[in-house]
Amino acid sequence: MVATESMSDSPLKSDTLTRFLLAEARTRGAVIRGSHIIAEANRIHGLNGPVATLFGQTLLASILLLSISKGGMRQVLQLDSTVPVAPLKRLMAEARAGAVRGYVDWQEEETVLRFAQGESLGSWMGNPVRLATVRDLGVGHPYISTIENASDFLADHLLHYLSQSVQIRADIILHGDFAIMIEAMPGCDENDWFKAVEAMAKIPDSALESDSPESILSCFATLRCKVAGSDSYTYNCPCSAERMAAAIGSFPPEQLHELADADGNVTVSCQYCDKHYAVKPEAI
Repeated sequence: MVATESMSDSPLKSDTLTRFLLAEARTRGAVIRGSHIIAEANRIHGLNGPVATLFGQTLLASILLLSISKGGMRQVLQLDSTVPVAPLKRLMAEARAGAVRGYVDWQEEETVLRFAQGESLGSWMGNPVRLATVRDLGVGHPYISTIENASDFLADHLLHYLSQSVQIRADIILHGDFAIMIEAMPGCDENDWFKAVEAMAKIPDSALESDSPESILSCFATLRCKVAGSDSYTYNCPCSAERMAAAIGSFPPEQLHELADADGNVTVSCQYCDKHYAVKPEAI
């Protein structure tokens, strides 16, 4: 089995997720500027413009959700259009410890061209959008949740999910390659929560655009902000020739031979990283 690489040959640059506590507001949070993650993801998938931003923010959102998953090993975030003529059918992201990957599923090309100028999620997927999550703790069955919501903004869909499906009071900002989320801890009352949300709302747009997460956390200084830990993340896919062979192992032998090329290989492509594998049917 032969693999053709699409991931960058140079070492992947990582981005840092910082977890923090706001002691005066009984609130915790996580923040990340994912410039390297988004750049690598969009290089692999050939994206630019508004869709590149939406895809990047979906990747960062899955990392944020993993950060609040108690003992979580894997967090899947999937957004599906419910509108047949929407340019995008699906945005999908999967975060694991230290790594995230994802893909974009398109409708036919002519539909995409009609929506080329749209910047909001609603412009590309229509409304409502179906949001599905999978939270895998590594033992037992994963927790799966699906919910629909109508909004032009990804952050609204995430907040609706957190409120309705897992009963978490949270606030989220997604801005370019920047993502921050705060979550009410046990004992957080209305006054505490107001202080946390007010402080986050006062972060200047210019800071969201380019400041480091460490600098942005200074906006919470009056709430006794304390860094609780950090984790490095890259856009990285753990696919392998063995996994790809297993994925097509259930195909009937005659179908595999029909798919084989002149050399007897079946070419299988990973939708997450665009790596191609040449698999011989007799080796499965």
